Amino acid sequence: MVSKPSKQSGPHATSDAGKANDTQRVRKRDVIREIFGFSKSKIKEVDTAVTNLAVSAQSPLQVVGPPTASSASDVHSVADLAVTSTPPVDKSLPAPVETKRISNIFLENLPAPMMKIELPAVQDRIEVTQQLAYCSALLLHGPSPPQATAAELEEQARDPAITLQRFPNLDKKELDWLAQMDKNLPAKERIYWLGTRMVDEFAKDVLKDSTEIAEIVLLGPVLDNETYRSLLSCTITAFEQSVLLNIDLLQGVVQLVQVAPTGSLVSDDLVKILRVLRICLQDTHQQSSAHPFHLTLALSRLLDVMAEHKVKDLNRVEDHEPLSGILSGLKGSSDPYLMYQACYAFQALQYVPDDESALQSVLRHGTGVVNGLIQVSGVFKLDLGAVLEGLSNLQDALGDIMGVASDVYKGVNSVMESGRGVLDGLKEGFSEGKKRPWYAAIRVAQALLQAGQLKDLNQLIYEAPCRGDPLFQWGICQLLGEIASDVIWDTNVRQQAINFLGDLYKNDSQWGKDESVKTWMINIIGQLSTIPDQAVNTIAIALLKDLRQDQSTTTTRLPYPLRNRLPLPTSSPILARVQNITPLEYDLCQYQLQRLQQHHQTVYISPLAKPSLKAKDEDIFPLLEKVLEFLASERQVILVLGDSGSGKSTFNRHLEHRLWTDYKRGGPIPLFINLPAIDRPDQDLIAKHLRANNFSDDQIQEMKQHRELILICDGYDESQQQDNLHRSNTLNQPGQWNTKMIISCRTQFLGPTYVDRFKPQPTDRYATGSQDVFQEAVITPFSKDQVKSYVEQYAQDPQTVLLFRNQSAWSSEEYMYKLTAIPNIMDLVKNPFLLTLALKALPGLVSLNKDLASIRITRVRLYDMFVDQWLETNRLRIQPNKLSQKDLEAYTSLMDDDFIGCGIGYLLRLAAAIFKEQDGNPIVQYNHRQDKYSWKTDFFGNDPEAKLLREASPLTRTGNQFRFVHRSVLEYLLSRVIYNPVETVEGDMDPESETASPTALLSDCNNPLFQKNLHGEPSIIQFLCDRVKSSPDFEQQLRAVIDLSKTDAAVTTTTGATNAITILVRAGVVFHGADLRGIRIPGADLSGGQFDFAQFQGADLTDVNLSRTWLRKADLSGATMDGVQFGELPYLEFDSIVVACAYSSDGRMLAVGGGLSRIGISIYDTSLWTQAYSFSAPYNMLTMAFSPDGTRVVFGGEDGLVRLWYCVSDQEMFVMEGHKRRVNSVAFSPCGEQIGSAGDDQTVRVWDSYTKESLFVLEGHTSEVSSVKYSPSGEWLVSGGSDGTIRFWNSETGEPGVVLDSSLGEVCTLALSTNGRWIVSGHWGGGLRLWHAVSGEPGPVLHGHTGGVTGVAFSPDSRWIASSCNDMTVRLWDASTGTPINTLSSHRATVNDVVFSPNGLQIASGGTDARVRLWDVDSTLTSSVEQQDQLEAIQRTMYSPNGQTILVFGSNYTSSSQTVLQWDSITGAPIPLSIELPKHVSVESVSYSLDGIPTAAVDQDGTLQLWELQEGSPKTILEGSRAARYVTMSPCCRWIVSADRDNTVMLWDLDNTQQKHVLIENGGVNQEEICCLAFSTTGHQLAVGAENGDIWLFGPQSKGLITFKSTHWGIAAMSFSPDGQQLAVGTYEGPIYLWGVQSEGRTIKLRGHAEAVQCIAYSPCGEWIASGSWDYTVRVWRRRRPPGDTETWSCVSTVYGYFGIVSDIAWSPIVPMEFVAGCRDESVRVWRVSSDGEDVVVKLLWGTNLAVLCADGLVLKGTTGLGFTEQKLLVQCGAIDDSLTEGDKQDDYMGSEGVESNDEE
Repeated sequence: MVSKPSKQSGPHATSDAGKANDTQRVRKRDVIREIFGFSKSKIKEVDTAVTNLAVSAQSPLQVVGPPTASSASDVHSVADLAVTSTPPVDKSLPAPVETKRISNIFLENLPAPMMKIELPAVQDRIEVTQQLAYCSALLLHGPSPPQATAAELEEQARDPAITLQRFPNLDKKELDWLAQMDKNLPAKERIYWLGTRMVDEFAKDVLKDSTEIAEIVLLGPVLDNETYRSLLSCTITAFEQSVLLNIDLLQGVVQLVQVAPTGSLVSDDLVKILRVLRICLQDTHQQSSAHPFHLTLALSRLLDVMAEHKVKDLNRVEDHEPLSGILSGLKGSSDPYLMYQACYAFQALQYVPDDESALQSVLRHGTGVVNGLIQVSGVFKLDLGAVLEGLSNLQDALGDIMGVASDVYKGVNSVMESGRGVLDGLKEGFSEGKKRPWYAAIRVAQALLQAGQLKDLNQLIYEAPCRGDPLFQWGICQLLGEIASDVIWDTNVRQQAINFLGDLYKNDSQWGKDESVKTWMINIIGQLSTIPDQAVNTIAIALLKDLRQDQSTTTTRLPYPLRNRLPLPTSSPILARVQNITPLEYDLCQYQLQRLQQHHQTVYISPLAKPSLKAKDEDIFPLLEKVLEFLASERQVILVLGDSGSGKSTFNRHLEHRLWTDYKRGGPIPLFINLPAIDRPDQDLIAKHLRANNFSDDQIQEMKQHRELILICDGYDESQQQDNLHRSNTLNQPGQWNTKMIISCRTQFLGPTYVDRFKPQPTDRYATGSQDVFQEAVITPFSKDQVKSYVEQYAQDPQTVLLFRNQSAWSSEEYMYKLTAIPNIMDLVKNPFLLTLALKALPGLVSLNKDLASIRITRVRLYDMFVDQWLETNRLRIQPNKLSQKDLEAYTSLMDDDFIGCGIGYLLRLAAAIFKEQDGNPIVQYNHRQDKYSWKTDFFGNDPEAKLLREASPLTRTGNQFRFVHRSVLEYLLSRVIYNPVETVEGDMDPESETASPTALLSDCNNPLFQKNLHGEPSIIQFLCDRVKSSPDFEQQLRAVIDLSKTDAAVTTTTGATNAITILVRAGVVFHGADLRGIRIPGADLSGGQFDFAQFQGADLTDVNLSRTWLRKADLSGATMDGVQFGELPYLEFDSIVVACAYSSDGRMLAVGGGLSRIGISIYDTSLWTQAYSFSAPYNMLTMAFSPDGTRVVFGGEDGLVRLWYCVSDQEMFVMEGHKRRVNSVAFSPCGEQIGSAGDDQTVRVWDSYTKESLFVLEGHTSEVSSVKYSPSGEWLVSGGSDGTIRFWNSETGEPGVVLDSSLGEVCTLALSTNGRWIVSGHWGGGLRLWHAVSGEPGPVLHGHTGGVTGVAFSPDSRWIASSCNDMTVRLWDASTGTPINTLSSHRATVNDVVFSPNGLQIASGGTDARVRLWDVDSTLTSSVEQQDQLEAIQRTMYSPNGQTILVFGSNYTSSSQTVLQWDSITGAPIPLSIELPKHVSVESVSYSLDGIPTAAVDQDGTLQLWELQEGSPKTILEGSRAARYVTMSPCCRWIVSADRDNTVMLWDLDNTQQKHVLIENGGVNQEEICCLAFSTTGHQLAVGAENGDIWLFGPQSKGLITFKSTHWGIAAMSFSPDGQQLAVGTYEGPIYLWGVQSEGRTIKLRGHAEAVQCIAYSPCGEWIASGSWDYTVRVWRRRRPPGDTETWSCVSTVYGYFGIVSDIAWSPIVPMEFVAGCRDESVRVWRVSSDGEDVVVKLLWGTNLAVLCADGLVLKGTTGLGFTEQKLLVQCGAIDDSLTEGDKQDDYMGSEGVESNDEE
């Protein structure tokens, strides 16, 4: 390893450790001094006949010091090289006549020279190439190279002293600049890019002038390897192709080679250049000496580099010998300068090819060890002591210096006069190809100079063993001259170099003994006197004048320029062209910097998302990963959906920041486009955005033609657009923009067909679908972990401290404690923006109220506090002492008038103006001149008060654009304008204390409520809904507006009424029995509203949305109903079950196949839904299909025949025989020429559809084949069977193809997507499986059905899947993700088939209920989005003991999901439970304890436990319990009974749960199936019922059997009367039996229900019974007591409108005549029974999840505007229309009076 120079004083100072070696070096230097201590006369006496010394064997080199790992290989190569010589001839040396002197001209070693210039600011334009080279060099060698670790960067940032210590060559200004660049990666990229583009521009330029060459060469050492090699190649090529010798190109090539970056040069480059130079030298050496000189000089420097790189590829015959000959040929030249360069080149050639360079040879002969490959162009330090020792040893090895140079020294006269003397000596140097010491010494001097070791160079000049050699002196003088002329050196150093020349000339007796050397020195100084730099030429002129006084001095003009590199360029033409002609990347870099600095989020949590709106929250993924995956895919558009405040814009900005950070020049360009800020974004969107950001039209065109863009389109909903921006801007079409689009939108703004607004237009217009170019992601609410992570970041944010002013800031733990302690707030802060508002508001909120449990937080209250706090915080930042006089007066006035109140007033006025003047566009563009007289001046002008309020408001500004910090703030403010509170309790800043005048709205016709239909502003409506829930007065105001419309027909009034009723319905306000006669509400959205018994007579309901509205018993007589929307279509009804449905290819016909009583096919005209054709079949048909042209229908059935009918003539064309058993499926090929059929005989058959010929019998299935389909191309036939396989068959050859094995078991049905990419299979177990049709790989499994899947179908665009099932439902799925979209539950029996219409707008399903249901797809896609609560199928309902709350338990046995919820029994408002049940437990039943605590009986690991659903409550384990099928708690809360799976009934006394009592073991004697458990009201009796009709009656207290009754009733439900004297038994057959448990002979039978009775309950008074059934009704029974002892019951009311089994009923213990009913359709409804004599009315009080259209008993008399289809739909739903015939009306059978019966039939 080369040791570092010692820091001790003196040229020979050494460390203690190396004292011995240093002593040895001193001795050798003494000998050298003696050798060189002679006078000139003494030297001439030396014998010149010294022969060259032969080289003989010598012992191997002894390596001193351990080698480093990196240099081990070089050490071995040096050690293995034997350097031998014979001792020199023993001769006496003359004694020295003078003492050797040393002049210390260069006093210190300096850093390696670097061209320095003023550094540009990070974002400034680089003006000259010197700046670019300087910046690039700093980045290359600065403190943060690419390989720097994160820890190193952090350490440097933390302690600048470390950086200064680590990089002492850099000053503070340079380090600061580098630190700024580290924070702006795009700025670095810009610098690298400029260098690359300059090389490209230089390569394109045919005429390369001297300035351009000098300019581009500056960049050589700072380019990356690839760019450097490109530059070198084009420069060599340009030099080769130049007709005349281009000296600048020549020097440029050489300079590039000398400064080559590490690893960028290869031997081939150098050999190629050498050959070019050799040829040029050969062709030009006979011409003027100028050309050979420059070529030889270039050759010398090239050979130096080749020697350092150990180039061994030089061919001795082709290259080495010819070049040696050329150099030898220069001996005839009389030009000493040329001869010196030739001699130098010849010496350099001796080291090429060789194992080591001259410099390595020197170091090898010293005590230093060669450390790797030493390059002169590299910046490194040499140990001067080792160098001098090496030169001495090398001198000994190569021969006596005196002998070497004897001929040279003889008879030397003036070089210019005679041209001889030294020339002869030079010629001698070519004679035998010997290596000379002077060349090695010059190479050492060059290396020291390159490293900045000037002090060491100074010593070398005086200490070199060969310093007396005139060739060494020539080389040193040239080196000093180059230092003085090189502007890269400091002026002081350049002046010292001139002084050094003068000192050598005047004071060094050994220097210039050969007159040619002094002549050379005079010429150098003379040339230096003519350079432009006055500080340098003044020194040279003075020295020259001094020297000329010496008469012996001759003056000869130097014929060649004295320079070691090209002069610095005076201009930067290439840089100018790069930045001015093609500025796109530069401007992109500027834009990149701007965007990165503009939007950097200090607190950010990456959101999670799910694949669609209806996907489960469990199906989540990191959104960023999904978007990056999208960007790498072939898809074109991803739609990012989310609620208001869910973080869409925040994510978009973070994504943009990420993409710009990762941006590479030439890569995709990310553009964050704020859609509301673009005028008409549907046209020329990208160009408008780019122009707004100062890109030129030429740049825009270049990006359009050559670049890919990533469009991050934010705020589609805010842009008030309805267009598909991707299509309207023709993106990704030929010749158009190449883009990827990420577009965000709020879910509240989506319509039923929202996908069409975002789905791209396929590039191939014949494509059948675009599923693969579009996807969506829905941002999910924050999880608790995400909330915690956000809070942790927020608590550490320095801005958070400002909220606490002079108090200590909270820790993240304190924040989380508050969030969890305040009721309801954790549900709110799942929304990221609300979380931000809550964290800002919490400190002030908690300071006002220490009792956290008493704090009530709503969404709207968070905004109230946020706005107040924002204004107050920014008010405190105003410094009055810095305000102007006018501003100070305005500030004082505002403070006197309540600054916060004035600020809120300013914001409310601004919000109202934005909606009035800009129709809600949230961005206000204000130009002082253009908008001087507009409404904008009041808010953004120069008025001092407006200015102060604006600066204190939650507004942001970008250029001339103003907007609120979040869109929801604007919507909140407008909602507050509408709400318009007018009174505030004095001294109470709580916004909840605001009250409103009951007539405030009516008196303000300018209120936005009256100006615009708010249906398109769901967030504003939501804020107003929150106001309704918190302010009863506001509800009354809205009701008053609705009432006003009855008498005032003005447009503003009807608009206000429309908005008012829409707001109230969305707020959950019910209008049961409301007087709405004559109201005018055109365009109102009443979907999901509840209007039981409402009076709408004469109302204007034009264009009202009544989808899923509860209109039971409402009266619409005389109402205007033009354009009313119901979201459903009427169904088709038949006399027999429907087994199959099929649309014709044009959608004009629907074929329906039936069976049983009437066997055949009916074909309907879909325009009028009238029957067009029909034909019958002799046996039950099971399957059918239309031909592609719609003229034929094929069907198969029980008889095993396949029949083909011609529709138009209503004739059977022919019958195809072959199947031995029934035919399950038939299909036409896409061309219509083939028919495929599948049957129970395990075969698939293919028929000719025109000749009925059997083409193939396809065998392979091992069981019944249930389904067969053709691929869209017709190439394949696909079949599925009961053997669980899906098989492919070639339709042309019948050859079998791929076989897919399903893990879901038996395949019942198949469908292929229209684009041919997917197959879906339906299975008997209820699952669906997606398969990749091409690869056969299985896709996702679709779970949801609870029975066998009977039919599946793809939508025409392959986006949706519809499935039918024997669980009586039709389900809609997202085909791309497999997530469920909706469940359609209107069928009352098994659904046998489902199909999409060809236009994709309708779904038709046929079922065993003899109906074909027609579903509107658009309505279906969104019909359950607004589901209020996720309840699952209701299993249990229960009133609390005080009647104030209702507890409900719902479960889904298929998905194992379960829900326990609680409501206020009066209002229906949800009441959160204190704890949530973990998912791993199974809830069996729920109840209330006596003190009103909700209690659940749960099964955990097979053990029954009682959990009180209250924080901290105990869990009671029922010892000895097992997994139960039924669990019931007694009303007195003492007893609990269970029936397990082996029908063992066990009883526990909750006073002692350690003991169990077995009442019935294994179903009793007859092993009955236990199905019912019921306690009496007092808990004194327990009834146990079995399915076969057996009833056991036990006494829980005694644990004994009271009585046993055997019946044939088929028990389904049981309930005791309040007095315990009667047991009501509901049966599977439908009748209800009232058994007098105390009078065995008396049983009353109640007839009415058409199907099984699922639940039954007595009212507390015992006079009423409510029963729920599988017939989807609730019946109310009344007790009659006529004179005498006979007791009778009658059904007094039947409640329709349920869409599932009514599963449980409970009566209120407090409110008379009120009961709650739970249903399997996930609804909970509370009813009130009223009786006026004989008239009994059952009215709905409230309900949840009533997401169905209910029109039972709806009166339509005299309505106008209803079409026939709508009328038919309503009548089918139970509406009454006197204009229709009796046969069209629904039979509203109320039931008959109960019949007393003693017959236990």
